[in-house]
Order: sequence, then structure tokens, then C-alpha cells
Amino acid sequence: MKRCIRGILLVLVVLGLVACAASPAQPLAVTDEVLTGGGTSPETTVESFLNDLNKAIKDPTINRTDVRDQWADTLSNYFVPVERPTQRIAIRSSLDNVANGIAQLSADQTVMFEIQFEPARRVNDVEDIVYIEVPNATIDMMISQNSNRGNTTIWKQNESLGYLIGSDENIFPVMRVGSRWYLTEN
Repeated sequence: MKRCIRGILLVLVVLGLVACAASPAQPLAVTDEVLTGGGTSPETTVESFLNDLNKAIKDPTINRTDVRDQWADTLSNYFVPVERPTQRIAIRSSLDNVANGIAQLSADQTVMFEIQFEPARRVNDVEDIVYIEVPNATIDMMISQNSNRGNTTIWKQNESLGYLIGSDENIFPVMRVGSRWYLTEN
């Protein structure tokens, strides 16, 4: 049980670090084909990414390889085009870890993840990067066990997303490329 909880926590830390741990990718020519994903504003980009990340870690079919591939594609498309290949690999690896952690639960146990946040807001602009804060962004994690007495919570934790990504704040850098806004590790 403790191994499973540690595994799930490790997965969440890795997911949080995706945005800042990947190495720079090779330059990519900016074409109309590449300018997909992202969002129409910095705030929308961050909120949409967190909403899709929430859906991904809650997906009941996350144990399937093709589903993890689809989520890795979806989530990496929120990043600037030159960072996508590296981000896709990191995200896919994190989703593999989520699936492996869930697979370690016994048949009578379930895990629940919930990312919650208030509306995103712009806090700083530095050159071509806009910094977006997501106030009160948290991830709730809970493992429940079903028995003849009903469903019982056996472990619960609530962490700041900033804590999970190694920051005291819930701030995401976002960059404009063409007419779209993308998360960036810079």
C-alpha cells in the first residue's frame, strides 16, 4: 500500500515537472501545420491545459496504451511547437507511471485525482513571455477501499500544484507564436 501511494505521488510530481524538466528541442520551422494546439489567450491556454490534464489523470481507460498516446498528444500540443517532441515523451512517461501506479491498487481499491483552481490571471510580462498565475491551484488525491462496510477513504492528500512543480507559486510561462499562445519551459 505504501509503495502504491509513493508511486502515485511520484507520478504526480513528474506530471507537475513536465513543464519545466524537459531539455530544449531542435528548432522547428513555424508553419500553419505546426501552429495548432495552444490557446487563444495566455489564460485560456493554462486553464485548458489543466482541464485536459485533469481529464487525463481521471480517464478510466488510462491503462490502455493508445489512450495514453492520445492524452500525451493532446497535452503536448499546449506547448510551443519546438518543445512538443520532448514534452510528449515526458508526458507519456508520466501517464505510463500513473497507469502503473493505479494497476498496483488491489481490486477493492480506487484512486481519485482532482485538479482544482480559480480563474487564471496575468501577473507579469517579460519580453515575449507572459506569466500566468492560477490562484489556489491544488490537486486532491484519495485512495478508497470498498469493503462489506462500504467505501472507506484509506489515504488522502491535498497539495498545491506549485508545490508539485517545485515552485512556491502556481505560475506558468506562456509564449505567443503566431496568433496562438503556448506553454513554454523557458
